Amino acid sequence: MKKISRIFLFTFLAAVFIATLCLRCSLAQEAVKTPGSLFYQANINYQEAKYDAAINDYEKIINSGLESGNIYYNLGNSYFKKGELGLAVLNYERANVLIPNDSDLRSNYDYVLQALNLEPQLSGVWFERIVYSLFRNMDIDSLIILLISIYIALIALLILNLFINRLKRFSGFIAFVLIALFILPAFALSSKINYFNKAAIVISKEADVKFEPLENATTYFKLNAGSKVEVVEKTEGWYKVKRFDNKLGWVNKSVLRQIVD
Repeated sequence: MKKISRIFLFTFLAAVFIATLCLRCSLAQEAVKTPGSLFYQANINYQEAKYDAAINDYEKIINSGLESGNIYYNLGNSYFKKGELGLAVLNYERANVLIPNDSDLRSNYDYVLQALNLEPQLSGVWFERIVYSLFRNMDIDSLIILLISIYIALIALLILNLFINRLKRFSGFIAFVLIALFILPAFALSSKINYFNKAAIVISKEADVKFEPLENATTYFKLNAGSKVEVVEKTEGWYKVKRFDNKLGWVNKSVLRQIVD
């Protein structure tokens, strides 16, 4: 009886040991699949022209909640190499949200637009275009920091004006300049947020834009892969979009992806 008990105890301990070992191996394998290791493996896959594998790894990183301009940039490059130019444009746009001053990103993005026979599309009146040109290389965080700095400078001017009499002679002009400098980046920040919330990219080779949100509705105009539109209304399965020339129509949501989901 004692012998059977010992055999049972030995078998139980062995099973616990094996289970613990398997669990540690499983955890070790999961640890290997960190965002850093996935990014490294994705880059290797890209260099070896394994674009599907690279795309899969980059998207795993993004789906885990980690985003960066470099990840979206590399993902765009992978889609470009694979020949899916609409998705390349989409991910270059997403990278541009985070690293708008990256020269490699701008160069590759312009190259893809040329391959698609698309021109950079700037909407809005002349003032909006000027402000966009002035602040195109600044991301949202940089614009917020700039606005806070100008606001602090304006408050400091008002405080100093109470104690330094000679400053009163110039304080009106300085305050006017600071307010003007505040308005421009504030407008740029508002425009960027509005753009990122509404802009979408055509990811299919061609999209039919219809007069109504119905499959059998008459086609109003067509959009090519990589075309940029503004989403102005949503309904089940359809987006009402506005083209850069202000033409409006309905398009099936499956052919579009918004820059910011």
